[in-house]
Amino acid sequence: LELMVMAAAQDGHRVDLDLFPAGTSPDGLTGAPVAVARFAQDAAVERDPLFAHVLARRSAKGSHDTDRPVPQAGLDAMIRVARHGTRVGGTLAPDEIAQWRELTANALRIEFETPRTYKESVDLFRIGKREINANPDGIELPGAPLEVLNALGLFTRQTALDTGSFAYEQGLASVLGPVATSMGFVWSVTGDNSRSSQIGAGRDWVRINLAATAQGISFHPLSQSLQEFAEMEPLYTEVHERLATDGGTVQMLARIGYGPAAGPTPRWPLESRLVEGPQS
Repeated sequence: LELMVMAAAQDGHRVDLDLFPAGTSPDGLTGAPVAVARFAQDAAVERDPLFAHVLARRSAKGSHDTDRPVPQAGLDAMIRVARHGTRVGGTLAPDEIAQWRELTANALRIEFETPRTYKESVDLFRIGKREINANPDGIELPGAPLEVLNALGLFTRQTALDTGSFAYEQGLASVLGPVATSMGFVWSVTGDNSRSSQIGAGRDWVRINLAATAQGISFHPLSQSLQEFAEMEPLYTEVHERLATDGGTVQMLARIGYGPAAGPTPRWPLESRLVEGPQS
C-alpha cells in the first residue's frame, strides 16, 4: 500500500485508503478486502523522495563490515521517516549490539532447531534455477554448486531436514554467521496490535528500509524472536520487556550495517497477481 501511494504521487495522483471496509474478524483474515484504494488527480500531492530508492531496496542477509560503524545520522534518518503511527527506535551502542546479536542468534537457532518451524522454511526452498523460475516465491538457493549437490542427492529438502547432515550444519552456520557481524539494530513498535496498526507498521517498515537504502546501509529484517509459538515465548517476552514496556507490540526488528550488495529476489510477474473486477 505504501509503495502504491508513493508511485501514484509520482504520477500526480492522491490515493485515499479505506482499510478493512468490511471489518475484521477476531479469528483471523478472511476473504474480505484489506483495503479499498481510490485514486484522484491532485496537483498538490507531494512526491516522496524515498520513492527514488524503491528498485534498490533489498533484504541484505550477508555479513557486515565490523570495521565500519553505522553513523548516528544514518540511524536517525531511519527513525524519522515513520508516518503511520509507529514508534521507531534503534541502537548503535556496542554493548547493546552485543546483546541483540546474541538474542537474534538464539532466536534463529530456536526456529532452526524446532522441527515444525524449520520445515516451514525447508518446504519453501527453491533449489537451482529451474525451481526458482517455476515458483519465484520461496527461499531461493541459486548457483551451480548447489544445483550439482542437488543432482547428486547431497543437498535436497530431505537432507536439509536431517539434523546430522552436512546440509543441515552448513545451513545453520550460514544463518548464524552474519548475525554475529551486525553493526546496529532498528525496531518498530505499535501501541496495540489491531489490524489497522499492523498496516501502519508495515507501511512505516518499508519506509525505514528505503531510508536505509538511500544511505547505502544494509538492512536485514529478523522476525524470529517476534514469532508466537511456544518455543520462542521466552525470547518474545524478553524483546517486549525491552522495547514495549507500555504493553505495546513489537512489530519488527532488523540488523543494520555495511555489507555486500544484494541482488533482487525473484518475483511473480505483476500480471499473474492482477484480478480483473467488474466494470463500473
